[in-house]
Amino acid sequence: MGRTSDARERLIQSGMDLLQAGGYAQAGVQEICARAGVRKGSFYHFFATKSHLGLAVVEQFHAASIALLDQALAKDLPVPERIERLFLMVATIQETFRDEAGAVKGCPFGNLVLEMSTRDESLRLVLARVLRDTIARLESTLRSGSPAAEPARIREQAEAIFSLLEGAILVAKAENDPAIIRRMALCARQMVAASA
Repeated sequence: MGRTSDARERLIQSGMDLLQAGGYAQAGVQEICARAGVRKGSFYHFFATKSHLGLAVVEQFHAASIALLDQALAKDLPVPERIERLFLMVATIQETFRDEAGAVKGCPFGNLVLEMSTRDESLRLVLARVLRDTIARLESTLRSGSPAAEPARIREQAEAIFSLLEGAILVAKAENDPAIIRRMALCARQMVAASA
């Protein structure tokens, strides 16, 4: 019986680690392989290009993001508190990064958009889809709290909340201070409560 290889998973993890460290765009295939402990030939067995690895990295982060959103937006609380919980959970993640690595790492999707969106159209399109999916999940949550509200207004509010969260993560990364995200959690909660 043949040995099962985890080389593909190690390459994806290497890409995820480089993205979180802020070095995905600059890293070459050789560096990704070295970090993963995988030969270059194995890389091309699994991924035709670095861009294909990038797509797999985004999908891996997206799966983790869906799990986070499902937990944060679970229907056990009123909608404003669910939105606040999302911000607080994201703040906790960034606090853990800062405590372990000395720095707020930011949103992997936001980081990759900033690094790659003008360099790789296929990656930009996948990232746009992932961000739209997040906004749609927020929209669904908001609609559950205001079923009679105009759909366009709910959509705009979901976009505003998402923008507030991404902006808070970006500023937290610049300041290396996750407390910024915690402060915006209350703003998001108040925003949703005021429009209910």
